[in-house]
Amino acid sequence: MPAIVGVTCGDAFLERSAEGVPNRPHAALKQDYLDAVARAGAIPLVVSPEATPATDLVVSRIDGLMLVGGLDVDPANYGEAVLNDTVDPSPQRDALELALLQSALSRRVPILAICRGHQLLNVARGGTLWQDLPTQRPDGLGHSQRGDPHSAGHVVQIAGGSLLHRIVGSERLDTNSFHHQAVRRLGQNLRPTARTSDGLVEALEDPTHRFVLGVQWHPEEMLNHPQHRALFAAFVQAVEEQAGGETR
Repeated sequence: MPAIVGVTCGDAFLERSAEGVPNRPHAALKQDYLDAVARAGAIPLVVSPEATPATDLVVSRIDGLMLVGGLDVDPANYGEAVLNDTVDPSPQRDALELALLQSALSRRVPILAICRGHQLLNVARGGTLWQDLPTQRPDGLGHSQRGDPHSAGHVVQIAGGSLLHRIVGSERLDTNSFHHQAVRRLGQNLRPTARTSDGLVEALEDPTHRFVLGVQWHPEEMLNHPQHRALFAAFVQAVEEQAGGETR
């Protein structure tokens, strides 16, 4: 039986339907995330904020957890006020994902955290974020590229001996980049394992767990590159090992 990966659902948005009826709520989740999990051999299971009261039950039914991109993490979660009007928090999403993370970490479920998920992983461990890079780090690289999301926007340098290094087999990786927030103060027990040339943390790992990895870029948009496919393959392998070691 294929392993099951819980994939958190994006923020609700409003859309005019084909019938012309305005303001109908939809749940936002890029198909790319689900395709990446399925292509690697697992079954993606979408988890929405409505599941927040039952996150322990959800985690007991899945073999892996993937936190994906979306709106900003609420600065209240790391003791700060909203910096400016570029910051667009999603408190309902935060509540879901923080509870899922706590449960998944306690059960040692494999975790892959992408973009917002990477940031939330850091916050969940007591870290903080740069709320708006253009404002707070105006001399840094441009981290919100324009154009093709399937193409690289910059290069990250990967720490030798890290989980990420073992997966991609290189100390250098071309990645895309679509974010205005980033890891600032590191969370507890997290190791920074990739950085851009301006020093920004682009990957985090918890070396005390078999597979807890956060990446700031969007590998699901770069599946035409073997190294990015390898991230999902390694994650699903860890998930399958989890499924094989437990009886749901």
